[in-house]
Amino acid sequence: MPRPFSSRLPSCSILAAGLLAPGLLAVLAAPAAADQLRMVALSFPPLIYDDGGKPAGIAYDIVTEAMKAAGHSVTVEIMPWARALDTVRDGGADAVFTAYKTPEREQFLNYSTQVLVPQVVSLFVAKDSPVGFDGDLSKLAGHRFGVVNQISYGSIVDDAIKNGVLPAVEKSNDSDSNVKKLLSGRFEVMPSNRYVAQYFLKQAGALDKVKELTPAVQEIPSYIAFTKARDTTKLRDDFDAGVSAMKASGAYRQVLDKYAR
Repeated sequence: MPRPFSSRLPSCSILAAGLLAPGLLAVLAAPAAADQLRMVALSFPPLIYDDGGKPAGIAYDIVTEAMKAAGHSVTVEIMPWARALDTVRDGGADAVFTAYKTPEREQFLNYSTQVLVPQVVSLFVAKDSPVGFDGDLSKLAGHRFGVVNQISYGSIVDDAIKNGVLPAVEKSNDSDSNVKKLLSGRFEVMPSNRYVAQYFLKQAGALDKVKELTPAVQEIPSYIAFTKARDTTKLRDDFDAGVSAMKASGAYRQVLDKYAR
């Protein structure tokens, strides 16, 4: 589903800092107070994106509401994914989202127990399309697929395209263009993250013109993950408690529906 703070000081401040006691320097270098959290994320509508200079989206709303319940305020900066991971690894940010869980990342990230957003990859076709899906992509080899260039659709779809199981693939530059091509009949099948597809269909006023095939191709859980550069156990627990309460009250579902339906 985010820039590192500048460490530069004016020359006079650097000179003054050199005269300060080590203990005071440690205080100045300490991270922000627990109730003022800095987080980073990749732009990925509708999970998180820039909306007129302010972050918005499904994941953003869930994270900020869940942390607010524990008394934390959150600022989120949108940045390239590799930079976001480096920032939280070095302790320049308290957390990153949305993140898939991998053994490598677990070395420097303290993952939430609660899933932030399930990344469900499904196939979408025109409302009146006769195309069906029983879980076997090879049976759809005769149909033309539409994808967004350089976007991953999970290992199942990615491997099917890479290995030629799905030989007829048209590429678009972005999700908006891809949805418009599906609506115009340029291709028959569109694999997509469920929420991404619903978001752009809603923007196009075409939710009733497309149907999602079942079963879903793949479900990949994504999380918020806190830095291990310092002890963030309490922050992780606060998030888990907050999002659990949102799911129990129905507030979590309301956020999902706000952006998709």
